Amino acid sequence: MKTLALIIGLFLGNILLAQEVIYNNGLYFQNNVAYTGKHTIYFAGGSIKEILTISEGKLNGEMIKYYENGAVQETGHFENNLKFGLWSRYNVSGALIAEASYKNDKKDGAWMVYDEKGHKLFKMEYKDGEKTGTWMQWDENGTVLKTTDYSSM
Repeated sequence: MKTLALIIGLFLGNILLAQEVIYNNGLYFQNNVAYTGKHTIYFAGGSIKEILTISEGKLNGEMIKYYENGAVQETGHFENNLKFGLWSRYNVSGALIAEASYKNDKKDGAWMVYDEKGHKLFKMEYKDGEKTGTWMQWDENGTVLKTTDYSSM
């Protein structure tokens, strides 16, 4: 009985002493110290909403966002609190619906948009946040509907 009471006491003590990770002025803190580690945010119902990778208070590494049903909604990476690299977005059924490239939090590279069956709908190009290259739009049968050349603009 004493062992059970001790275990319960230690468990409750850990819960009461655990400090929440707090976001303030662009940084994440725990116990007033810049946080490093994985940080999980939950929906009110208890399922996972987001998993963030944080280093010295800043978003650094993988980010995964979920729908309330547990399906992945979005994945991407941060470097020093800025979006970096390929970001992917999925519909609630798990189908890829968009891919976007970032560099230092600016649109940079190819952006693709797909319908729920995986057919290409749009292809866009960015460089340092500005439109560039040839943008294309397709219908659900793969027929090109429109092209716009932003290379000379």
